Amino acid sequence: MIITVAASGDGQEDLRRRIANLVEAVAARDDFIAVAAHELRNPMTPMMGQIELLLSAVRAGKCPLEQVEQRLERIQHTVRRYVRRAEVLLNVSRLTSGNFHPDFERFDLAILLRDLTNEFADAAQRTGVPIKVDVPASLPGNWDRVAIEQIIDNLISNALKYGARTPVALSAEMFEDKIQIKIRDHGPGIPAGDRARVFGRFERVVGHSEPTGGFGVGLWVVGQLVAAMDGTITIDDAPGGGALFTVTLPAHMKEDTCDR
Repeated sequence: MIITVAASGDGQEDLRRRIANLVEAVAARDDFIAVAAHELRNPMTPMMGQIELLLSAVRAGKCPLEQVEQRLERIQHTVRRYVRRAEVLLNVSRLTSGNFHPDFERFDLAILLRDLTNEFADAAQRTGVPIKVDVPASLPGNWDRVAIEQIIDNLISNALKYGARTPVALSAEMFEDKIQIKIRDHGPGIPAGDRARVFGRFERVVGHSEPTGGFGVGLWVVGQLVAAMDGTITIDDAPGGGALFTVTLPAHMKEDTCDR
């Protein structure tokens, strides 16, 4: 005798719900792996550039002890930032679930922007791509420092990687109660029809002359972080060709959120 037990309507609904939850959990895991891999790999570019230049100079006997110390200090600073980024990524699920809450603190954005571009200087020199920085002497305000670092790292990395080895320019200015940061290259740019979707998770844009190139996870992270700080990011054609990314952020948050 064979006995078949049919699931009731409620049982079938519960089974479907469990399957949907499992599928969602697997997708969230895969999303985390992809985002973490991208965000942990990105800072390695300037770090490896500094190490390679230091090794070359030492092996050639052309690096005085003072320069060795300076470069090691720069590498140490980069590693510390890398560790902070790794700690943030341990909670990347907050981004995927929309529950990321910035940790605002008051600091000088001009100093941070110069430090960040300096970390890319060695990699830029090695690839022959100059980075021009035009920021005021001081830009005080309240932002999430690690979020700003991730935003700028991603945008500069993209400009260096997809800008067809053209010069990269970073500028910043304060107007009224907002800060505006611009990063541009002189590469092929991004088609107008693709600009809205490049900030989607795992979206990629393939250029006419590059079969596998484009933007992926990094711009999704950038968009999420900018939105979390009540900012906006836009993409335009740069004068003379290329892509121009403009990040606009409030400079002074409410007192109860910044004075933590």
